[in-house]
Amino acid sequence: MNKRPVYYRQGDPRWGAKPYRVPGESSTIASAGCGPTCAAMAIAALADRSVTPETTCAWSIAHGYKALKQGTYYSYFKPQLAIYGIACRQLLGSRILSQPNHPVHEQVQTALRQGYWAAALMGPGLWTKGGHFVLVWDWDEKVRILDPASSADSRSNGDPAIFRREVRNYWLIDARAHNRGGNDMDIAKLTDAEILLLADRLQSVLGRQSPSSALAPELEEARARGITDGTRPGAFCTRAQAAVMTLRAAKEAGI
Repeated sequence: MNKRPVYYRQGDPRWGAKPYRVPGESSTIASAGCGPTCAAMAIAALADRSVTPETTCAWSIAHGYKALKQGTYYSYFKPQLAIYGIACRQLLGSRILSQPNHPVHEQVQTALRQGYWAAALMGPGLWTKGGHFVLVWDWDEKVRILDPASSADSRSNGDPAIFRREVRNYWLIDARAHNRGGNDMDIAKLTDAEILLLADRLQSVLGRQSPSSALAPELEEARARGITDGTRPGAFCTRAQAAVMTLRAAKEAGI
């Protein structure tokens, strides 16, 4: 599964009432800033944690991407994300209408499995009465969504059939380095020998750790009873060893 991005609400009290408008309208970030809020979530996760919807809405207005009495122009995402070195591309030249079997949905699912995220424009239905941008960060048995207007489960873990019917367009965001890079390890792909080696190394590290001072009385009592010599207080023990310790303590307690 991909890593979940930073989550922002466009109606957050820190910025929701602030203007996101051009002359001739009175809209705010809360009422119209879903697109820049999705961009802010991706940017904060991938490049700059200080970026918020207030940052991206200001950039959108300054560069002419706020549409009069609507939301944000389709052309916004690519240049906004490029400022932070994040690649983004729109998949469709125009929006689709109620086409759940359109091949673009499979294209997005494949890209998500490769580590991409996707901004999605939703049409009327579960997510909106008109038009609304959300950020899709994974897609398995559910469509995993960060909706800047709501954290309701039905909108965060979307039914694929409903989602495919209501989505209008997609923008792929390249998050592969974030999702697949670094030192992340897929335990399911390790061999038995590799797992045993890792366990041995972990046990060695834990065994060298000094015990917490809060455990000193118990450790001293365990030494006196012959349960441990105290040299490897953090080391793992087998179930059999744990059973012996428990039974010995129970007998001494007269249980």
